[in-house]
Amino acid sequence: MIAVMAVVCMTASAQKMRHGAGQITVQPMIGFSSGYLRGEEETATGTVKYENNESRNGLALGVEGEYYTTTPWLSVSAGLMYQQQGWKIKGFDADKVDFINIPVLANFYVAKGFALKIGLQPGFVVSADKGIKDDCNTFNLALPVGLSYEFKNGITLDLRGAAAITKLNKNGNNVKWYNDGGMLTIGYKFELK
Repeated sequence: MIAVMAVVCMTASAQKMRHGAGQITVQPMIGFSSGYLRGEEETATGTVKYENNESRNGLALGVEGEYYTTTPWLSVSAGLMYQQQGWKIKGFDADKVDFINIPVLANFYVAKGFALKIGLQPGFVVSADKGIKDDCNTFNLALPVGLSYEFKNGITLDLRGAAAITKLNKNGNNVKWYNDGGMLTIGYKFELK
């Protein structure tokens, strides 16, 4: 995916970013977050996949800094995001797991103000429901992908999904919980001089 984005971006000759090379922006962001349970459990009768669950929706809130490279279609960003994730299994109350995520992204600008994103996202569990808290690892690593559009006035819409790479549960090799997440945010980019 990175190679395809790089080829597409390199073939474009026009300036794709709204900010100049070497510029740094800071963007506060707020929006909607969603979490989903993916995984399986090995039982005496076979493998049971977690398929009867729903997403748990909540708040996403944070800030992100972005550095614009000398290449007119590439920037790098890092952020600090609070995301309410978790999941909801049909017939039960939602299981709440909230994270502080640190997305580190390469942003490929394929059109003026429009970026495709990919990177790594370390995350830390900051709270969880009492019934599952003791079973949760405090560290999570995910692979985020997304897209964003920055309007001329600096307002930015951002849509991302992040697939967990590391297991959320710390006990047992026969149970695998992965808490995938997504978010839709609105932000405003301030240029730092």
